[in-house]
Amino acid sequence: MADGWETARRLDRPKVLKIDEKGILQVPGFEWAIFRLGHPGVISKIEIDTNHFKGNFPDWCKIEACSLTPEEEETYIRHKWSSDKGPTWKMLLLPQKLKPHYRHLYSGECVLQCGCVSHVRLVIAPDGGVSRLRLWGHIISNSSTNPHQISKL
Repeated sequence: MADGWETARRLDRPKVLKIDEKGILQVPGFEWAIFRLGHPGVISKIEIDTNHFKGNFPDWCKIEACSLTPEEEETYIRHKWSSDKGPTWKMLLLPQKLKPHYRHLYSGECVLQCGCVSHVRLVIAPDGGVSRLRLWGHIISNSSTNPHQISKL
Protein backbone atom coordinates (compact mmCIF):
# COMPACT_ATOMS: atom_id res chain seq x y z
CA MET A 1 0.00 0.00 0.00
CA ALA A 2 3.01 2.28 -0.40
CA ASP A 3 1.64 3.28 -3.82
CA GLY A 4 -1.77 4.72 -4.47
CA TRP A 5 -3.95 7.02 -2.41
CA GLU A 6 -5.28 6.35 1.08
CA THR A 7 -7.42 8.79 3.03
CA ALA A 8 -7.88 9.18 6.77
CA ARG A 9 -11.05 7.94 8.46
CA ARG A 10 -13.85 10.50 8.40
CA LEU A 11 -14.91 11.54 11.88
CA ASP A 12 -18.38 12.70 10.76
CA ARG A 13 -19.57 9.20 9.83
CA PRO A 14 -23.08 8.59 11.26
CA LYS A 15 -23.62 5.79 13.79
CA VAL A 16 -26.32 4.23 11.60
CA LEU A 17 -25.40 3.84 7.94
CA LYS A 18 -28.06 3.91 5.24
CA ILE A 19 -27.79 2.62 1.68
CA ASP A 20 -29.68 3.56 -1.48
CA GLU A 21 -31.34 1.24 -4.00
CA LYS A 22 -27.96 0.58 -5.69
CA GLY A 23 -26.34 -0.46 -2.39
CA ILE A 24 -24.27 2.73 -2.12
CA LEU A 25 -23.69 4.14 1.36
CA GLN A 26 -25.35 7.48 2.04
CA VAL A 27 -22.76 9.31 4.10
CA PRO A 28 -21.89 12.99 4.55
CA GLY A 29 -18.84 14.30 2.75
CA PHE A 30 -16.36 12.72 0.37
CA GLU A 31 -12.69 12.84 -0.57
CA TRP A 32 -11.36 13.84 -3.99
CA ALA A 33 -8.18 14.10 -6.03
CA ILE A 34 -7.69 15.98 -9.31
CA PHE A 35 -5.45 14.66 -12.08
CA ARG A 36 -4.19 16.45 -15.18
CA LEU A 37 -4.09 14.20 -18.23
CA GLY A 38 -0.87 13.89 -20.21
CA HIS A 39 -2.74 15.33 -23.21
CA PRO A 40 -6.31 16.55 -23.69
CA GLY A 41 -8.44 13.77 -25.08
CA VAL A 42 -11.63 11.73 -25.08
CA ILE A 43 -11.80 9.02 -22.41
CA SER A 44 -13.35 5.68 -23.38
CA LYS A 45 -12.24 3.22 -20.67
CA ILE A 46 -11.55 3.54 -16.93
CA GLU A 47 -9.83 1.32 -14.38
CA ILE A 48 -10.14 1.90 -10.65
CA ASP A 49 -7.99 -0.57 -8.73
CA THR A 50 -8.44 -1.21 -5.00
CA ASN A 51 -5.67 -3.85 -5.01
CA HIS A 52 -4.22 -4.44 -1.50
CA PHE A 53 -7.05 -2.46 0.11
CA LYS A 54 -9.00 -5.36 1.58
CA GLY A 55 -10.43 -3.72 4.71
CA ASN A 56 -9.92 -0.07 3.86
CA PHE A 57 -11.43 0.51 0.43
CA PRO A 58 -13.99 3.22 -0.44
CA ASP A 59 -17.62 2.15 -0.64
CA TRP A 60 -18.13 4.01 -3.92
CA CYS A 61 -16.51 6.36 -6.39
CA LYS A 62 -17.41 8.65 -9.25
CA ILE A 63 -15.31 10.50 -11.80
CA GLU A 64 -15.89 13.99 -13.15
CA ALA A 65 -14.02 15.70 -15.98
CA CYS A 66 -13.39 19.17 -17.41
CA SER A 67 -11.28 20.93 -20.00
CA LEU A 68 -8.99 23.72 -18.79
CA THR A 69 -6.36 25.97 -20.28
CA PRO A 70 -3.06 26.24 -18.38
CA GLU A 71 -4.10 29.71 -17.19
CA GLU A 72 -7.43 28.44 -15.85
CA GLU A 73 -5.69 25.55 -14.09
CA GLU A 74 -3.26 27.98 -12.43
CA THR A 75 -6.17 30.10 -11.18
CA TYR A 76 -8.00 27.08 -9.75
CA ILE A 77 -4.86 25.83 -8.04
CA ARG A 78 -4.36 29.27 -6.48
CA HIS A 79 -7.92 29.08 -5.12
CA LYS A 80 -7.38 25.43 -3.99
CA TRP A 81 -10.07 24.19 -6.40
CA SER A 82 -12.79 25.76 -4.20
CA SER A 83 -16.31 25.06 -5.41
CA ASP A 84 -17.27 28.74 -5.81
CA LYS A 85 -14.17 29.46 -7.92
CA GLY A 86 -13.71 25.98 -9.38
CA PRO A 87 -14.27 24.58 -12.85
CA THR A 88 -17.55 23.21 -14.16
CA TRP A 89 -17.25 19.44 -13.85
CA LYS A 90 -19.06 17.03 -16.20
CA MET A 91 -19.94 13.52 -15.03
CA LEU A 92 -17.66 10.93 -16.67
CA LEU A 93 -18.51 7.94 -14.45
CA LEU A 94 -21.67 7.84 -12.35
CA PRO A 95 -21.33 6.64 -8.73
CA GLN A 96 -20.14 3.02 -8.74
CA LYS A 97 -20.05 0.56 -5.84
CA LEU A 98 -16.50 -0.69 -5.19
CA LYS A 99 -15.15 -4.03 -3.95
CA PRO A 100 -12.05 -4.74 -1.89
CA HIS A 101 -8.81 -5.87 -3.57
CA TYR A 102 -10.31 -5.70 -7.08
CA ARG A 103 -9.67 -4.15 -10.52
CA HIS A 104 -12.86 -2.33 -11.52
CA LEU A 105 -13.07 -1.82 -15.30
CA TYR A 106 -15.62 0.47 -16.93
CA SER A 107 -16.21 1.02 -20.64
CA GLY A 108 -19.01 1.37 -23.17
CA GLU A 109 -22.18 2.94 -21.81
CA CYS A 110 -20.72 3.23 -18.28
CA VAL A 111 -18.28 5.90 -19.45
CA LEU A 112 -20.33 9.01 -20.22
CA GLN A 113 -19.34 11.15 -23.18
CA CYS A 114 -17.78 14.43 -22.00
CA GLY A 115 -15.95 15.38 -25.18
CA CYS A 116 -12.33 16.46 -24.98
CA VAL A 117 -11.11 16.81 -21.37
CA SER A 118 -7.83 17.81 -19.75
CA HIS A 119 -8.52 17.04 -16.06
CA VAL A 120 -10.42 14.43 -14.08
CA ARG A 121 -11.58 14.43 -10.47
CA LEU A 122 -11.81 11.08 -8.68
CA VAL A 123 -14.34 11.29 -5.84
CA ILE A 124 -14.50 8.55 -3.19
CA ALA A 125 -16.71 8.11 -0.15
CA PRO A 126 -16.70 7.73 2.69
CA ASP A 127 -12.93 7.09 2.94
CA GLY A 128 -10.42 4.38 2.03
CA GLY A 129 -7.70 3.56 -0.44
CA VAL A 130 -7.31 3.34 -4.21
CA SER A 131 -4.21 1.70 -5.70
CA ARG A 132 -4.59 3.04 -9.21
CA LEU A 133 -6.69 5.15 -11.52
CA ARG A 134 -6.03 4.40 -15.17
CA LEU A 135 -7.76 6.10 -18.12
CA TRP A 136 -7.76 5.06 -21.78
CA GLY A 137 -8.88 7.14 -24.73
CA HIS A 138 -7.50 9.07 -27.64
CA ILE A 139 -5.66 12.35 -27.83
CA ILE A 140 -7.40 15.35 -29.35
CA SER A 141 -4.97 17.84 -30.79
CA ASN A 142 -5.96 21.47 -30.69
CA SER A 143 -4.29 23.50 -33.42
CA SER A 144 -4.60 26.70 -31.36
CA THR A 145 -2.70 25.17 -28.43
CA ASN A 146 1.01 24.50 -28.45
CA PRO A 147 1.38 20.73 -27.74
CA HIS A 148 4.75 21.33 -26.05
CA GLN A 149 3.07 23.70 -23.61
CA ILE A 150 0.52 21.00 -22.68
CA SER A 151 3.18 18.36 -22.06
CA LYS A 152 5.14 20.69 -19.74
CA LEU A 153 2.17 21.36 -17.42
